[in-house]
Amino acid sequence: MKFPKGFLFGSATAGHQIEGKNINSDWCDWEQFPGRIVDGSTSEVANDSWNKWREDIEMLESTHQNAYRFSIEWSRIEPNRGEFDQEAVEHYRQILIELKRKNIKTMVTLFHFALPKWVATTGGFLNAKTGKLFANYCEFIGRELGDVVDLWATINEPQTYALSGFLYGVHCPGKKNFLTALKIGRNLNKAHILAYKKLRSVVSNPVGVVENIAIFEPANDNFFDKTFVRIINYLATISFIAPISNHTDFLGINYYFKVHVGSNKPRFAFIGERINDIGWGIVQDGLYTAIRQNQIWRKPIYITENGVADAGDVHRPKFLKDAFHYLEKAIRKGADVRGYFHWTLMDNFEWANGYTAKFGLFTRDRKPRKSAKVYRDLIDKYRW
Repeated sequence: MKFPKGFLFGSATAGHQIEGKNINSDWCDWEQFPGRIVDGSTSEVANDSWNKWREDIEMLESTHQNAYRFSIEWSRIEPNRGEFDQEAVEHYRQILIELKRKNIKTMVTLFHFALPKWVATTGGFLNAKTGKLFANYCEFIGRELGDVVDLWATINEPQTYALSGFLYGVHCPGKKNFLTALKIGRNLNKAHILAYKKLRSVVSNPVGVVENIAIFEPANDNFFDKTFVRIINYLATISFIAPISNHTDFLGINYYFKVHVGSNKPRFAFIGERINDIGWGIVQDGLYTAIRQNQIWRKPIYITENGVADAGDVHRPKFLKDAFHYLEKAIRKGADVRGYFHWTLMDNFEWANGYTAKFGLFTRDRKPRKSAKVYRDLIDKYRW
């Protein structure tokens, strides 16, 4: 079958991970300390997409993609409180205009993990006032670029931001406190609602949020494991989506893995025989489950990230074919899925994993892997 007319076939990236020299961000400082990034690297150069963005668009074109999800970096737009950099705004406008000229639809993410230093030094999203500051930045961007953006995503993966940065301590700012992580989650929800209202007052195109959806299954068929699954699913998914479900025009789903959850040790274990380069299981039927489970919110769904760290490009071709199989299955069952963004366009700075996790259809020096052709052929097969 062909996917619905207007379906978006694209890739996703994030500014801090590809642009290079995002020097006014908290992550720029965080990366400098030994032991925080597994290969000792930094994002100083990354993919140099700040300068080579035209080459990035050429990669999208060469694989017949009609959509691109990327982020605008708050720290570039507002390097100091209340000081907006019009040159940075114009830089992003040039990118957006060129994408529009190429008939490539855009989804712009406004917060993808990196904060301006001046926000971080006042507590970041632990500070209740940050939500208003974020909403003001979103409103500013909406006024400046609303005419050239097709879809807006306020926040990327609030769950990952809360857990990795404030419970596990592997992301900036490296805190390890359960109650702090819960507070961050609540504050991010409030920030999204404020940003949604501000953006909707100045833009006409849809505004949504991007959630990381892991699929949890009981390790054993008993009451305790089944109950534990319900608790984890609530904490990791429902508690983030339910409070904002009336303040989003669509739901972005990032799906990567399924996890066995048990009441005894080990309490969490990846499901899947094939293991990717950073130890995650590869089980693509969870993509179908993620879509079906989240139809309860009655929102259009975009798969905003789905990828595999696979330096040898051994598993990615089948991974992509499986993704389209399960997308087709979900659409046949009536799911309102409107787009698929592969993570990622090219290998990049993968946060704490540095450059060791290679998710790209292309390498960092923009050479195509065989999976780039596989993706192109799938797009040609399923698009009108």
